[in-house]
Amino acid sequence: MPLAPTSLPFSETFAHPGDPLPLHLERVAQRAAASIAPSARPEIRAIALLAGLFHDLGKATPWFQAYLLQGGRRSVLTHHAELGALLLWWYSAALNWPLWQRLAAFIAVRRHHGALRFQAWPALFEQTRAEWRDPESPLRRQVEALDLNGIQVWLKAVAVQHPQLALRDVLEEPLTLERIDARLRDRQAVGSKLSVTFTELDEALAMLAGFGALLAVDKTDAALQGAQLMRQTLPADAVTRYKTGDFTAQRSTDHLNQRREQIANTVTQTWLDHLDQPLLTLTAPTGAGKTLTVLHAALQARTRLEARDGVAPRIIYCLPFTSVIDQNHAVFQAVLRANALPDREDRLLKHHHLTDSLFRTETAEYQADGAGQLLTETWQSELVVTTFHQLLHSLLSTRNANLKRAGQLTGAIVLLDEVQALPLRYWEALRQLLAAAARTLGARFVLLTATRPLIFHPGDAVELLPDHDAHFRAMTRTRLHARHREPLTLERFAERLIAELRQSHPPMLIILNRRRAVRRLFEALHEALPERPLVALSTDLTPLDRRARIRLIRRLLRQGQPVIAITTQLVEAGVDFSFPVVHRDLAPLDALIQAAGRCNRHGESKTEPGGVYLWQLQDTKPDGQTGEALWRRVYDAALIEVTVETLGSAEHWDESDFLALTQDYFSGCRARQDQQRIDQQLTQGDLTGMEQAFQLIEEQPKVALFIARTPLDQRLWARYQALRDDPQLTPAEQERQFRIFKRAFYERVIQVHARTAQGLERDTIHCLDAGEETYDRAAGFLALPGEAPTCIL
Repeated sequence: MPLAPTSLPFSETFAHPGDPLPLHLERVAQRAAASIAPSARPEIRAIALLAGLFHDLGKATPWFQAYLLQGGRRSVLTHHAELGALLLWWYSAALNWPLWQRLAAFIAVRRHHGALRFQAWPALFEQTRAEWRDPESPLRRQVEALDLNGIQVWLKAVAVQHPQLALRDVLEEPLTLERIDARLRDRQAVGSKLSVTFTELDEALAMLAGFGALLAVDKTDAALQGAQLMRQTLPADAVTRYKTGDFTAQRSTDHLNQRREQIANTVTQTWLDHLDQPLLTLTAPTGAGKTLTVLHAALQARTRLEARDGVAPRIIYCLPFTSVIDQNHAVFQAVLRANALPDREDRLLKHHHLTDSLFRTETAEYQADGAGQLLTETWQSELVVTTFHQLLHSLLSTRNANLKRAGQLTGAIVLLDEVQALPLRYWEALRQLLAAAARTLGARFVLLTATRPLIFHPGDAVELLPDHDAHFRAMTRTRLHARHREPLTLERFAERLIAELRQSHPPMLIILNRRRAVRRLFEALHEALPERPLVALSTDLTPLDRRARIRLIRRLLRQGQPVIAITTQLVEAGVDFSFPVVHRDLAPLDALIQAAGRCNRHGESKTEPGGVYLWQLQDTKPDGQTGEALWRRVYDAALIEVTVETLGSAEHWDESDFLALTQDYFSGCRARQDQQRIDQQLTQGDLTGMEQAFQLIEEQPKVALFIARTPLDQRLWARYQALRDDPQLTPAEQERQFRIFKRAFYERVIQVHARTAQGLERDTIHCLDAGEETYDRAAGFLALPGEAPTCIL
């Protein structure tokens, strides 16, 4: 092992060049503690404070200082996280903390530069204790080389500022190797082996929130070189001002607009009357204006809470799919612009895996390859629009990249829109997680839906629209017609549509369950009706082309064109379309209700309800025989069975029936679906197993294809290829440079099933030159070069 360089007094050590270590530790500790909302459990703030004080204390060794200041070599003796955790354990022994809280702070420091990949919370402590027992361990050498007296003098000064840390006994005794050893061997406190787990889910969440606060503050402190972002204001009446000048409501009938205002007023008043109720639901018909309604109510609640508690809660708006985030973000952006608030990420932030991480404040602009990504990923904004995946993996993950958002959830107002899209098997896990997060983190959760899945049990939550059943019964915009009892091949369905469309010319939306079915129907209708505007929409199109198709459909609808849109179910969760006629292949009932929400959405037809037609379509085998139903391998059979049973034998159902139908449907689903439990894994610390068990997106064998259609696309691919193949760049540097054009790159990437791209590796991205036989911008992916167009469904 290398000899120790000349030791430095602790007061002269550095965390980063030009950043004295004692000042860095105090700054991070104070900011991490301050980032925890007052409504959260006080233990979280204490964990964040203590972890902040000790997280980089191991940098005080002469080996790390030589590495940092003199260009010395890295070695096991320059590692600092375990040493800081060891000293924290010594210090915390006299704090009169419960063992779980000491362990939480220890883990936060021990793993602030690594993932939480283990199967039990005590595992890290036992590893450290085992290493300490080795008389030749690097950990012992590091402690021996520290200026222990200087550290103790500093801790005394810090304790004066934080009375909860003023421990005369531990600070008056000399800090020695023997005293540290005694703390680790304290059998009365931890036994011969630390086998305790957190006794409840709340304790595990408290640990993760304190850990996340440390991660976010430590990383942003380094990226901003000690600077700190200022919190921003959001006007409580921002939505009201926006509506005053918004003319989009003219699309809707006066009656529907009056109902929307009535709903908005009821929701806001109910929330303000139950300001301290942390679990809320908002159940309202599709097209009832839930997005603006809940934003207005959240802003009112935020303003009231800020006046009372002194801190404005962040608002986190979550959606199931990235495809609808742009739409909702654009609405919020328009609201802020109507209030003369410029576009800045410190006020309104969009975050998902394709986000362009440019981050703007009033005084600075942080680029995606620098602090911009970090500020985006830690949600340093007042209003965040993100996905369920990003939200839930802020707590249910082993990766620091996700967990560094956990502290931002304390005190937050979290709005979960289209929550029925979460897999049914996770409902009980979600219920337990949200209830525990409300108790522990002081967060408020609102579940928004038109179908009210049975995630919360009776008595768990307050409904923000108590008379929602009356609003559903009053709705007469759509009628759902049964055509599903006799299965129909896709070819026969196409024949029926063509015959109908030759006789009438209404705009029409057709929602199918599989991408290949979209392509086949698109080709059949295009050949039979070449004069009709026809748009296909599926994930066979790149995200860039999908957004262009959505804009095209909206433009054609505004112009009154008889557009026929053939899509997969990606339009059902939040895409604001309104067609007089909708056809839907058989799907779970909540998806059917969402499809109906794209029909006569704004009450354009005043004489009769819009028509939603339900079919059960089948594949045709290559030999001409009838194949499987097209819902199979897309939806669980149990969900389809419950749907068919719930719909019964009626010929049609009016919109006023939808709430009762969905209540019967979800009751039947809950009785048949086994629930995935994650609370025990999280409590025990089996984060690896939990991450494997909790998958919002079913993993299927896919191959990624970059679609190169234009010269710009070719340049992007060449740039990516040069970066990927450069042997001089480390993976970290490759990732940093890739962030600059990551969003533009992935906007041109599609995922195809491995069966469609046999022979191509699944762990890399392949370039596909778009041409007549490979990629059609109108309908998407066709085939790989030299292959016949695939018809895999």
